[in-house]
Amino acid sequence: MAATGGTGTTARTDGSTAAGVLDAALAWLTDHAEWFGPRWDDHFPPRDFAGATVMELLMLCRLLRRSDPAPAGAAGLERAAADLAREAVVETGPGGDAEHLPYRLWTAALLADLGHPARGPLSAARDLAERRPPRPPGAGASPVLALELRHILDLAGIAAPADLPGTAPLYDACVAEHAEGAGEYDAYGVTHAVLYATDFGARPLPGDTARMGRVLDGLLRAYLDEGHLDLVAELLLCARIAGGGPPALERPAWDRLAAAQRPDGSLPGPPFDAAVLAGRTGERATAYVFRTCYHTTLVTAMAAAHAGASARP
Repeated sequence: MAATGGTGTTARTDGSTAAGVLDAALAWLTDHAEWFGPRWDDHFPPRDFAGATVMELLMLCRLLRRSDPAPAGAAGLERAAADLAREAVVETGPGGDAEHLPYRLWTAALLADLGHPARGPLSAARDLAERRPPRPPGAGASPVLALELRHILDLAGIAAPADLPGTAPLYDACVAEHAEGAGEYDAYGVTHAVLYATDFGARPLPGDTARMGRVLDGLLRAYLDEGHLDLVAELLLCARIAGGGPPALERPAWDRLAAAQRPDGSLPGPPFDAAVLAGRTGERATAYVFRTCYHTTLVTAMAAAHAGASARP
């Protein structure tokens, strides 16, 4: 990435800042990979779908595959994520093929896309989805849920049911529903719509790209001012997908993320409280950091990977 101005230590580009953040984040995620799987159950309430958190890790691995060259440690993280995903889905047990079928199918599709064919329960979930595709969400649900399902089916190569609209009209519905909203719920609605509609940046954004760019810029300003690092990271990722935000906005956003990154490489999410952490030691401290930091660390790594941070200046 070309330099954006400045001299000395202030001359670090957005790309070089992101590269440093990415390296440290990947090291932390790799060191804590088992917390996405069985260690979660030792400390936190059970997830509706056992593979939910490791599925997010597989999404990051897909983005890392698109980086050229691949960041150091990406292959090791992918191996760990693939093993954890298979173990998590096995834990759902026999006879549960229809339970959480869209997410089981999503896990299988992510693994297959990474070159790890589905086996056992994951393969059974795909077979069931081919016979009886998951139904779209009912009336009153956010259109983002329908777009998510469309993304899952497209990634898996399974024909969508006739009553599930295509990506473009679903994306338009998401924009109409969430782009003018003022709260966190709508901001995440916007980011998820962009990610699902573009397969996390693999294809162009449908609809009015310039309008979405303005929406993302406004949200990034607002959540950067608020210090909401989780949304800052997601919005940086989406802004790049939409064509890139103003350098005068992206640069301080990356600087804020770099400054907030903890010495261990994790990035604090909205629930993180240093005072709470100070009162914990050992395993309880590790668990607290993981629960409050893992998602923000993961989406920051996604944003850095998409920004081409692995291309060292």
